[in-house]
Amino acid sequence: MLDGQANTNQKRNNSIPVRIAVYDNMKSIPRVLEFDFSNVSDFINESSQQAYRLSHESGGQIPYTIIREIIENLIHADFSEIIITICDDGNHIIISDQGPGIENKDKAFLPGYTSATQKMKEYIRGVGSGLPIVKETITFSGGSIDISDNIKKGTVVSLKIDTEQKPSNTETPPPQEPKQDVKDFSNLSLTLRQKKILSLMLEMEEAGPSKIAKELKFSLSTSYRELIVLEEKKLLVASSSGKRKLSQKGIKYLEYYSNSF
Repeated sequence: MLDGQANTNQKRNNSIPVRIAVYDNMKSIPRVLEFDFSNVSDFINESSQQAYRLSHESGGQIPYTIIREIIENLIHADFSEIIITICDDGNHIIISDQGPGIENKDKAFLPGYTSATQKMKEYIRGVGSGLPIVKETITFSGGSIDISDNIKKGTVVSLKIDTEQKPSNTETPPPQEPKQDVKDFSNLSLTLRQKKILSLMLEMEEAGPSKIAKELKFSLSTSYRELIVLEEKKLLVASSSGKRKLSQKGIKYLEYYSNSF
């Protein structure tokens, strides 16, 4: 929640300072980038994009949607003095602050639990779905999320992806076979929901789980799961924005099965 002391500081300084430390090698001093955002919306959007860009430049695979969700949740806890640390080739992101912290960390992962004020719901959903979805998604991807107390005060959120378990995210579509016919998809079983998502992707070019949920009237958690499944089937790939788009295999699938939608 951006009220109390954090809100007072923002009004006084008219900025939200954020530091991002990138460890190219744990034996060396990190590269430190400092940003000042003029309002909450810019803080959420731009710090999420910077953290995603810097982690993926290092080879990281943590999706943009997960990074953004965690940064959005900072404003639930009256954040202060934010530091984002990127290490382990971009596959470990630590987001910490010196705010009052989260009193009940177990409840933070329960659906429907939120501390967002009505004012903060102008910037975020604030319906208690963010952290449960993040935990489910990153665990499904072979990673983990941990919330702990910072030294003296504040909160530390740790996001990790196990690269040995999770296939590499790439924007390069899978190799296209010289001849590809309907037999190539004979063992590829998709639900009607997944087929609808592929059809929507053809119209929109790329989309994230929030857009899928809105357009197809699915829940946000369902949209997350289905996008992951379709990416694992190599029908979707990640775009530079962290959203998903059709792969060449996905386009071919729609061409051969267009009559079934």
